[in-house]
Amino acid sequence: MALGPLARLILQGAAVFTSVFGRAFIQAYQQALINARKGGAHSAAATAHTAVQRSNKMQLAEARQVLNVEKGELLEVDMRKLREQYEKIFDANDPKKGGSFYLQSKIFRAKETLDAEIEKLTREKTASS
Repeated sequence: MALGPLARLILQGAAVFTSVFGRAFIQAYQQALINARKGGAHSAAATAHTAVQRSNKMQLAEARQVLNVEKGELLEVDMRKLREQYEKIFDANDPKKGGSFYLQSKIFRAKETLDAEIEKLTREKTASS
């Protein structure tokens, strides 16, 4: 029984896909074994978690630049003034008012980063006192 050209093409495509997928799976498994030998599964999972955190977190320098906060004044910054400045810039970039959602999300991430840094610096200051 002769297979039609379409069926032959589908079978060849499936064979190529299986071959490529199989090689990629074996390579990933070998890399997982190497990572497990180096520091265990916990280390590999922690590395992946750190990479995800790093990709989602805005750098402090960029956050300062977005919200116009000088480098040395993070501890002395007036939280009310920072909140007002944030709200002004955030509202100005509201997509409903013709602003950019991208810029608005950058502003939000900047505020989030600065808040975390201020909290960290405050904790360090009270711990050293």
